Amino acid sequence: MHAPHYPSLSRILLSSVLSTLPLFGVAQPHWPQFRGPNGSGNSPTGDPPVAFSLVNNVAWKIATPAGFSSPCAWGRQVFVTGYEGKQLLTMAVDRSNGRELWRQRITVEKMEKHHATGSPVTSTPAADGERVYVFFGSFGLVAYTHDGVEAWRKPMPTPKNHYGTASSPILHGDALILVVDTDGGDSHLLALDRKTGETLWKQERTRFPAGWSTPIVWSHDGIEEIVITGTGRLVAYDSKTGAQRWWVDGFPQETVNSPVIGGGMLFASSAALGGRGNEKFDPNMWRELLKMDQNKDGKLQFEEIPDDFKLVLRPELPKDHPGYAFPAPFKGMFKDSDTDKDNAFSDAEWKVASESFESFTKPILMAVRPGGKDDARNSVAWETRRGIAEIPSPLYHDGGIYMVRDGGVLTCVDSKDGTVRYQERLGVGGQYVASPVVAGGRIYVASQSGTVIVLKPGGASLEILSKNDLGEAINATPAIVEDKLIVRSAGNLYAFGPK
Repeated sequence: MHAPHYPSLSRILLSSVLSTLPLFGVAQPHWPQFRGPNGSGNSPTGDPPVAFSLVNNVAWKIATPAGFSSPCAWGRQVFVTGYEGKQLLTMAVDRSNGRELWRQRITVEKMEKHHATGSPVTSTPAADGERVYVFFGSFGLVAYTHDGVEAWRKPMPTPKNHYGTASSPILHGDALILVVDTDGGDSHLLALDRKTGETLWKQERTRFPAGWSTPIVWSHDGIEEIVITGTGRLVAYDSKTGAQRWWVDGFPQETVNSPVIGGGMLFASSAALGGRGNEKFDPNMWRELLKMDQNKDGKLQFEEIPDDFKLVLRPELPKDHPGYAFPAPFKGMFKDSDTDKDNAFSDAEWKVASESFESFTKPILMAVRPGGKDDARNSVAWETRRGIAEIPSPLYHDGGIYMVRDGGVLTCVDSKDGTVRYQERLGVGGQYVASPVVAGGRIYVASQSGTVIVLKPGGASLEILSKNDLGEAINATPAIVEDKLIVRSAGNLYAFGPK
């Protein structure tokens, strides 16, 4: 790792001048937040390489601390967060050569709890021409200047949830916007003055327990709305006051995906509980269960089921992954599902039990037209329940919506009517955490196992341009700035593109 570089007076003066350039109409290249401009995942001017590896098309590489947060960028700086022990880190890297420019630390008494496969640093920073804004669930909000000087801080209680904090801050107008949904009873939407950190307004979200979705801003018909996917409901708030404008029900109990805008509509999605992406259980599941039918009577006797057997929910994941199987032993569910009390589980009883669970929680991708007020169910253009991703947010591009599920299943949906154009395998299995991004007429999809797959969008079938195996786990969404694809792996930050 390069040694930190502390700014000289000349650098501070130069940075001050450069930070004012956007005010005079000189655009700075940027990827300012989670999933880039307004969370779209789209870099309109970016043109990163199609093929790259650890030895080809590597502009630079720098070691990073642990963490799942995605990189963001403004001008010549790339910002990334992480943690070491009880220290929460924010660092800036020179986008041209990968040199570390500065590093700041916040020490906390206790790191927040998180899922076994997660991280206490998952929220992505947001940046503008003057500052970078960071949210840590274990601490709260802090803002730094582009020279690494702390501008302000706002300590906050750690949100209570069983996975760890994941929602990221966004910027709009003069405000820093953050949604804090918690099982602790104080869920709210917060707007702070981005210059001072002072509260502009706070909107309670009392009906919402913990959530992990990042909001977006939807501008239409002279209106600017902050739209958030939460437990059971999609909600839009007035961006100036925080007042609730409209809502649509029909979402599952746990929401992770962020909405996306395109073609005059807003698209919001969420997998069902347990990560199920299709409306129905796998029809072959009963056949798999019958492999335990030792006496071959077409039923499962209580004694035929091992005490530690758990129902497999996502066979595409490794067997040691916490999400591979239902967390409770199957025998616990068996007793409640044995409706005729014959100490056997039949095909008919399995059908009733699975249909009950299917009705309790359903995946969804919903298209919403603008102009809704209060209960906006009549603004829903269409819905589909096929191929919904668990963690990666959907990507809109040129009339298509792209979703990637665990196991490497890519689904392309027509944004006009919700029909599935195709659903095909990428050829790289395992889990997918990073959201797909697009630039230069190409879609970039990163698998958790470390392969970045480059696709050609459009068409009636999947067209893969390249598969780039980095050999390091990827849990963060890549950033795209000009000709660079910036990828955070388990221990490094890479820039792929010309040096």
